[in-house]
Amino acid sequence: MRRFLSLFFMLACYCVINAQDVEQNRSIMAKIKESGNYRFAEFSSDSLEKARNEAVLELGSQIVTYAKSTSTITVDAEGNLNYEQISNTFSDVKLSDYQTLLVGLPEKKNKLYTVFVYISNERVDAILREIKEQEEEAKREKEKKLEDDVQFYYMEGNKALKDVRIGDALKYYYWSYALSLGTKTTLLNHEKEEPAGRLIETRIESVLNNIRITPVSYEKVEINEFQQKYSVILNIEYLQEGVPRKVTNLDFEYNDGNTKQRGPRVRDGLGTMDLQYDMNEVRFQCVYKYDSNETPPDIYAIIKSKNSKKFESATKIIQIPKSIKDNPNPKPIGGEITEGEKDIESSSTAVRDHSEMDRRMQQIVKAINSKNYESVKDLFTDEGFDSFKKLIKYGSATIVSMPKEFRFLDFGNLTLCRSITMQFRFRNNKQFIEDVTFRFNEQNIIESLAFTLSNVAENDILNKGKWQRDSRLTLMTFLEDYQTAYALGRIDYLERIFSENALIIVGNKVERRVLKDGIVIKESVKYDTMSKAQYMDRLRGHFKTKEYINLNFTDTDFERATNKKEFYGIRVRQEYFSSNYGDVGYLFLLVDLRYDEPIIHVRAWQNDKLPLDELFDLSDCY
Repeated sequence: MRRFLSLFFMLACYCVINAQDVEQNRSIMAKIKESGNYRFAEFSSDSLEKARNEAVLELGSQIVTYAKSTSTITVDAEGNLNYEQISNTFSDVKLSDYQTLLVGLPEKKNKLYTVFVYISNERVDAILREIKEQEEEAKREKEKKLEDDVQFYYMEGNKALKDVRIGDALKYYYWSYALSLGTKTTLLNHEKEEPAGRLIETRIESVLNNIRITPVSYEKVEINEFQQKYSVILNIEYLQEGVPRKVTNLDFEYNDGNTKQRGPRVRDGLGTMDLQYDMNEVRFQCVYKYDSNETPPDIYAIIKSKNSKKFESATKIIQIPKSIKDNPNPKPIGGEITEGEKDIESSSTAVRDHSEMDRRMQQIVKAINSKNYESVKDLFTDEGFDSFKKLIKYGSATIVSMPKEFRFLDFGNLTLCRSITMQFRFRNNKQFIEDVTFRFNEQNIIESLAFTLSNVAENDILNKGKWQRDSRLTLMTFLEDYQTAYALGRIDYLERIFSENALIIVGNKVERRVLKDGIVIKESVKYDTMSKAQYMDRLRGHFKTKEYINLNFTDTDFERATNKKEFYGIRVRQEYFSSNYGDVGYLFLLVDLRYDEPIIHVRAWQNDKLPLDELFDLSDCY
């Protein structure tokens, strides 16, 4: 607005200027040119505005040339002046920086306006110094941000490693490592400052070298009468202080005998490979370097521009022993009792006979393997069977592994069977591995099913020893139902559990794109507040258009309100994957557990680069 008013005022004055004023301006122009103390430019056009604009552009061009050629102003390669910024500075209408004279009016023969602009050399030097100072300050801020990012991602890697989230640990460590290259950033290690690049490089090597991969099952699968494949199940562990622990997550690639394939993300120590041939060894690659879809644009640009080390220890040759090839009944894997479940079982006072549930689970396994799903319809309630059919349709569902025996947890009027691991395959070779929980009512009928939380998330809840057993199980089953509802498109369930007046804050990435005319939209996060009706309409659209949605919760944190009985603040690190979009962030839910079903009063998503203590918590709601 200020620029517009200045231009309007200037044009209005020109409309009443006379020939005598022009002559006076020409005299001033001559003196300025002769003095040698000014930079100046002039331009003629049939448009007064164009004459002024072109004269200013020419003045700006001269100053850029002057800045490049003046040794006292030019900065070295570590901090060269931004000449585009200089040009833009002098292309703006700032009458305090330069002066303007109208030195030519349209005549009968010459219908042109001529505008003369000038600025003192002293002012030019002052402005160039200001720009240099601004750039040096920007450089310092950039270096400080780089150091902060190196520290942040290194600490995130440490947190992930503690939870045996090996995929996340490798990703964060590698980002921190790439950012540290070419800098003097240091990190504290055993109360001693060390160069960040060297320390993180050693940490990545250590993580990769402590990954243990063991084939436990090798099965020939007939695809058709002409072709077969060989399905391999892997047990993947990490040696943490010498103790093997099941890897919570890890991305990997492998050679199937023809080409490189991306395996499904490892879940709680279980991974799978499909081989084209009967092979004795497989080349296995732990992923630590992610593509642009899973890397922030600024970090991805740095990774592409720097020659970072290739970690050879990420490649492992997996030997497939003859013993598992010859064994038609491999040892069952999966379904191990977690520490949290042990605590819950030990606190249970219920005594139930699970034999009939066990028999029915055997029937369900047989129905899934034979794809004869209707044969077990009588084992479900109507709603339960509807969920079962949606589960089977969620990708090409197959059972990956079975435990030696089914495990059951009694909870109120329900009994939870938590022992089946399934694999879901989608187009473009996208795959997920999920443990599935079947929930029996008192009549031994399955009334619901859900994707089980990861061992890390589950233990975060079940190990809350000071909380009542039912409160812990209610929170656990709620989160399982929540993530499953998104996967199976259960809009009916989501409509029930969101309060009519719920506060819903959604966030999504705005991808970096280049539009016409060279306009660039950088990646950012856009936040919107929605009503329940708006949010449900949005979800209906997602469920119709996306081939799959998969949520995974880790890094869980829970708070109980002190002034509201059975109100809980739930904060989880949510990984969201869909067929056309993905992000990682922190999800906050304010949940009321006083009723038959949990009620969500607040649902808020925030970008993941925030410390937990800065995220929503119960103090934000009361």
